[in-house]
Amino acid sequence: MAVGTLLSARAALEATRGTGVTPTRLLYFTEGSHEQKVATIRPIERRASFVEAFRSYAGIERDILRFSGDFTYTDAIWWLNVFLKAVAAGTGAGADKTWTFLPTHTSDDIKSATVQFGYTDNIGATRPAWELQGCLGEELTLRWVKGETVTFDGVLYSAEGATQISAFTGALSDRTTVSATGVTTQSFIDPTTIGTTADTDVLDATFTLGNQWKYLDTLNNTAFAAELLRTMPKTWRYEFTRYYRNDTELDAMIAKTVRKVRVRSLGPVLGGSNYKIDLDLYGVYDGGAYEKSEVDGIGVEKFVLVPQYDTTALTDLQAVVVNDIAAIT
Repeated sequence: MAVGTLLSARAALEATRGTGVTPTRLLYFTEGSHEQKVATIRPIERRASFVEAFRSYAGIERDILRFSGDFTYTDAIWWLNVFLKAVAAGTGAGADKTWTFLPTHTSDDIKSATVQFGYTDNIGATRPAWELQGCLGEELTLRWVKGETVTFDGVLYSAEGATQISAFTGALSDRTTVSATGVTTQSFIDPTTIGTTADTDVLDATFTLGNQWKYLDTLNNTAFAAELLRTMPKTWRYEFTRYYRNDTELDAMIAKTVRKVRVRSLGPVLGGSNYKIDLDLYGVYDGGAYEKSEVDGIGVEKFVLVPQYDTTALTDLQAVVVNDIAAIT
């Protein structure tokens, strides 16, 4: 049987986009799926008949992978490579390695990946798994809730189409991972210097990044797109719920004062520092999304931060991860 608990995925970052490579790491997830859609070309003709169609052909194929799970200190660097910025190695001479994901704004250097996905029980020719090459991150959602691990939802697009495989490739072993949690997460909100003022009234937060890939469908003698292109700016939204202790952020929303937000999740001690995930965001509040309400009888506000370029940071967002990994695999 195809048993859900025996779903598995493995992947590797590609040296050349769309050129497949042997998987080098297992991907861990709570939920995963492969969506394969093949359009149908059906000419409809008048043949003095009430039969609608007399022939059909395979049309354009689209393949999407979806994963959800823990956004661990260990695997965050892999996901950020395919969603935000290509970074091959961490820095630092000690046990703790720092990975800085500062997006490139004038060119596209996000990494692509080869991904294999399927059921491990009785995989074979009649019940294959799938391999997708040229996978690129389309949408990444991160969530921080106090009593839970930090979680992600990731959507990957591929222009290459899916290949059925009768066996997984790559001799891979399980890795030790370290989870980030909401219990050890802090929120900082500042007008000037990011990471200065801890705001202890934030209850939960959600960040959503969209890369807006577009399929280039040329007459290339295949059912697949020629490539995926980024034709528009990336988009992101940072939504958070805040206890209504004061009107500080409400006033900033009304005045459109720039806010510099840092969400920091700290983990165990590692070398001279700690495991860490920082997400730094620069923007203004979307006034149309502001809400006041009650949660469990407590008055709260809901804010949505949207991006604005910061001339000091030279970006609208960046992520920094500290873990024990020297180089990406």
